[in-house]
Amino acid sequence: MSAPRPKRPAEPVPVLLDYDNVPRADLRRGLPAYLTRVLSVLPSTALPHGASAVCRLYGGWYEERRLSRRAKALADATGDAFPPELWLPSPEGERAVRISVELARSLRIEPGVDFFHTYRPRGAPRRLAARSLPFAGCAHPHGCPLDPVRDLLAGGACPALSCEVAPSEVFMRAEQKLVDTMLTSDLIHAAAARTAPDGGRPQVAVVTNDDDIWPGIYTAAKQGALVHHIRPTLGDRWPYAAPLSTGYAEYSLAPPAS
Repeated sequence: MSAPRPKRPAEPVPVLLDYDNVPRADLRRGLPAYLTRVLSVLPSTALPHGASAVCRLYGGWYEERRLSRRAKALADATGDAFPPELWLPSPEGERAVRISVELARSLRIEPGVDFFHTYRPRGAPRRLAARSLPFAGCAHPHGCPLDPVRDLLAGGACPALSCEVAPSEVFMRAEQKLVDTMLTSDLIHAAAARTAPDGGRPQVAVVTNDDDIWPGIYTAAKQGALVHHIRPTLGDRWPYAAPLSTGYAEYSLAPPAS
């Protein structure tokens, strides 16, 4: 009689997290505390005691080909000082989960190729305009200190004589490019590449409030994965989930305890 085959260890559960969706209150408490809250909503069937999870953080990490200041700070916070194990509260008792955290600077399908230019400072948005005076709720409607700002937008230049400052020199917005599509690509890749050791559905978690990710969720579920969609804030159930009778589970995080 042949010896039974050793059970193949389960692969780490991918946790794909849109970092720009993390509420400010959670950012102040630190990433370990936030990931503990996030992973605690997953059932023990997805993340049992002793399991592993690899959490990828998505954001605009590269300004041109340089790591942004935010990315550098986050890379330091997720380095050697980050706890290798988190204890998750659950009704069945605490679960210990091994965890690794990384910035999603490349795609899972080809980790050696970074995607640059994902953080892009821009000037004032085109067609930006100001409402007519008086502004609603203004305490000084007859001498509003924001009146010169309105003139700057309306005229396209500083209202002071001989000044050539344009709105693009005053206003700036930061854009993140490729981030949602990188997360979507990794979600589909994780669903297609992983096989559950017990023959069941492979598990993958995605943490976002952005509905742009929905085509990826739908594709991953149709590929046979069980997608755990964790929403960082409370909200109504997405209408896109209706056709997915299997392969999809949704959770919303309650506000953290004060």
